[in-house]
Amino acid sequence: RGIDLFVNSDAEQLSRLVALVDSGELRVDVAGRVPLAELPAVHAQAATGELHGKAVIVAPAA
Repeated sequence: RGIDLFVNSDAEQLSRLVALVDSGELRVDVAGRVPLAELPAVHAQAATGELHGKAVIVAPAA
């Protein structure tokens, strides 16, 4: 299954989101930080419903 997703950068909107997070009105549930090499495992967890929250994918240090 696939979808097309288009995003327009909007500094004002991003600023409002940051303010909501800073004030505690908006909370992002982060499931964990995962190295890029483990991305297939993250997809597998998401497909089975085991992943609750957002996964932050960490790129290797240059």
